[in-house]
Amino acid sequence: MNHSNHRVMVVDDDFMIARVHGKYIQGQEGYTFVGSAHNYRQTLARIREFQPELLILDVYLPDKSGIEVLRSIRAEKIPCDVILITAAKEIDIIEEAFRLGIFDYLIKPFDLDLLQDTLEKYKQFKIHLRSPAQPDQKFVEGLKKFRAAKSQPVQPLQKGIDSRTLERIKQSLLQGEQAYSAEQIARLAGVSRSTARAYLEYLTEQGIADEFLQYGTVGRPQRLFRMKVYS
Repeated sequence: MNHSNHRVMVVDDDFMIARVHGKYIQGQEGYTFVGSAHNYRQTLARIREFQPELLILDVYLPDKSGIEVLRSIRAEKIPCDVILITAAKEIDIIEEAFRLGIFDYLIKPFDLDLLQDTLEKYKQFKIHLRSPAQPDQKFVEGLKKFRAAKSQPVQPLQKGIDSRTLERIKQSLLQGEQAYSAEQIARLAGVSRSTARAYLEYLTEQGIADEFLQYGTVGRPQRLFRMKVYS
């Protein structure tokens, strides 16, 4: 393990999403994925155990919210930066999250390239923070440019599309470079085939996924889907 890497822990009640995000973070230069947690109590215990430098924290947890996690680590004076993951309908809690000192936030559903951008921004922030420059106003302004400065535009979801289910479908598509059928995505995401098909069609309509036909020797061609943003 490279001890100069930033140690990152992922908190999400969805085991599959936590695993995908953890694997992705481990593949980023300058980062080490140290573990995940899936509820409030487990999160606090593993923060003390793993001592992460950065927490990727989902607001949705089964026992208490991610905001409660934030309050607890601040109350205990645990030195840990936080990137908050929230849904569009929770935009009203962003203000409180900033009061509690988050570094940045991502609104679901988001693509992994956006997570990569945020991780790069955090890495540059830490490099600047540890530079030998004197902490004058210019130094402070340099730090400020790396922190979240404006909200991401909130795009309303189509009626019948749930943000958490959409995130599961997207993360299932991102598990490999190959294209998937609706039946395969249904198994990966733990949803019905009809649900998977509806969400895959939505992603295609939004220009997030590509759809194409695979022709076999017999029978009708199979519809396959692949994310545009990740390779």
